[in-house]
Amino acid sequence: MATDLPNDYTLIKADRIFDGTGTAPISGQAVLLNGGQITAIGPVGELSAPDGSNLTVIDYGDSTILPGLVDGHTHMMAPGDGTHGDITGAEQDDVLLMRALQNARTFLHAGVTTARENGAKNKVGFSLKEGIRRGLSEGPEMVISGRPITITGGHFWYCGSEADGVEGVRSEVRKLVKEGADFIKIMATGGSTWSSNPLRPSYTLEEMTVIVEEAHRFGKLTAAHCASMQGIKNALDAGVDMIIHCVFEDETGMYEFNEPLAEQLAAAKAWVNPTLHVVQAGIDQAVQIGYNRGWLTDNEQISIDSANRSLDTRNESVNRLIKMGVRMIAGSDSPWGAFPPGEFVKEMIALTKAGLTNTEALVTGLSHAAESIAVGGKAGTLATCRPGDVLVVGGNPISDLNALWDIKDVYKSGVRVTRPV
Repeated sequence: MATDLPNDYTLIKADRIFDGTGTAPISGQAVLLNGGQITAIGPVGELSAPDGSNLTVIDYGDSTILPGLVDGHTHMMAPGDGTHGDITGAEQDDVLLMRALQNARTFLHAGVTTARENGAKNKVGFSLKEGIRRGLSEGPEMVISGRPITITGGHFWYCGSEADGVEGVRSEVRKLVKEGADFIKIMATGGSTWSSNPLRPSYTLEEMTVIVEEAHRFGKLTAAHCASMQGIKNALDAGVDMIIHCVFEDETGMYEFNEPLAEQLAAAKAWVNPTLHVVQAGIDQAVQIGYNRGWLTDNEQISIDSANRSLDTRNESVNRLIKMGVRMIAGSDSPWGAFPPGEFVKEMIALTKAGLTNTEALVTGLSHAAESIAVGGKAGTLATCRPGDVLVVGGNPISDLNALWDIKDVYKSGVRVTRPV
């Protein structure tokens, strides 16, 4: 990615501009970029660069200019090919960092200019952010948790932040803040990690409350992985800012849409990151394996059937939460599981299947995602004096979100990203 000079201006125009807030696209407008920022947005005929400057004009025609995408949930160290997390977590840190840098480049080339990293091993997440900041590698602007805080043997224990008891978790929050964490990720329940149980809460309410209070004392948001209802309840009672996954299942794995819990979620104004497509990605991979082989084993079929039922209930619960006014964001959880990097669009499309309109789903990956991860002042919206993070796609994503696949150009900090042809 080249850098621009103070006297270099770029004027980009297209048939429509979508500013990321949910307001209908407007036509006849253009965006002027300079010095890493959006200098002006306005009618094509009224925008110009100062006399004596170098001006590049690019007309994208039947395309849409919108903010760079904001993926609120990534795990850059993962391969996204179905490898189990415990296997990934056992890899050497330098290998994980090399993969994370490669994945971050893929995200950027796919239009994601800001991404939140929701948990990496040891200092991999910190190094990733610093490497991108220094220009050693391409990638989105990173918002990182560093390591997720988890109980001994809990979900993601292999990342290096196991902590137990009130003083243990308080100390771990302080350590992460010292190392540069932008927010605190909490494993409120188990997950796919072999030594954990996704249906059971991990931390006590007292421990959760201390984590949240300590994080907030340092001005850091919190986000909790919740794969069961008691985990959601504990997180809300503790004052967590975002509920991830938000699975309405009890400790036996039985689905039940708990109305009082949903009402508490809506009243708390906590953000929800439902991570729907990562489930579908796992189903698709399992089906493809069977297709390639010519048959599925009984256990594979049982697993696929179970995953389909889980996805159906998650879509139902998200739909009901949407109707109750719960605030949703798009966060892919990629490249976790079988969800490859560079396919964030699929999460926004998945949210339309759960009840959002195309516009609403697009906003979950723009201004809402940015606001939810505390970067709403500089990402997710097209406005003057903001960083020039811009995506240009062919067609109109408001009519069809699949237009987001037709990437014409990506700009980060006002500079066109050189992408593979």
